[in-house]
Amino acid sequence: GSVEILRQTFGDALTLYDLPENRGYPYALNQGIPVALEKGFEWLLLMNNDVIVDKEFLNALRIATEEKAAARLFAPAILYYDSPELIWNIGYVNIPGTLIGIRSYRGHKYSESLPKYLKIDVLHGCTMMVHKSVFETIGLFDDSNLIYGDDADFSIRAYRANFEMIAATRAKMWHKISLTMGKEKPYTRFLRTRNTIAFYNKYTKGFQKFLMFSFSLAKAVVTIMKDIFRGHSFLVKPYLYGIYDGWTNSKKDRNF
Repeated sequence: GSVEILRQTFGDALTLYDLPENRGYPYALNQGIPVALEKGFEWLLLMNNDVIVDKEFLNALRIATEEKAAARLFAPAILYYDSPELIWNIGYVNIPGTLIGIRSYRGHKYSESLPKYLKIDVLHGCTMMVHKSVFETIGLFDDSNLIYGDDADFSIRAYRANFEMIAATRAKMWHKISLTMGKEKPYTRFLRTRNTIAFYNKYTKGFQKFLMFSFSLAKAVVTIMKDIFRGHSFLVKPYLYGIYDGWTNSKKDRNF
């Protein structure tokens, strides 16, 4: 009922596109972004549907565009909805020479002592604010996948095009983690794993590819052991299929 509620609440003030089918988050973004660009908007705010924002959220982002005028992509401070004082994500910084992203400050208590701005390498797709010049230069999101990995793909293309990415930590919001797909569902595990591995496969070569392949295998051993220990052995099969399909570039849809 959300579409009808939005129409009743905002009327003609809201341009609303009700897509006939759910083809995934990046696909939906790619339907809306060109419309906003055609209307002449300079900045586009892209958001998941399961978020709550602080009352100063937009103002904090506006200030960020003024104080960090060179940046063209901004990430907010995303906190846990169920633990509203704890940080979930403020972007990733890659380990040099790899595509391994470190989630800085995850699990830390939010505080105004946190640096106001942090330079990052990857924005989380949950929410990001992007300048029109980024889309004009690198294009839209890769919507070949239903969900997961599109934000990393978009970020690395922006990074390689020399766009600066900044986490604006005073722009606070709260995310109801994984409500759409389910945090521990087999299909979720499969998609997340396959698309992450496919990202490694797509953007590495030579020794770096070997390094990321070795990392994915080492991580697999640890993850599988944890799943078995927690009684979540039902996640092992989709995880292994995700690794295999990611490295073999398979787009086969699997049922679990």
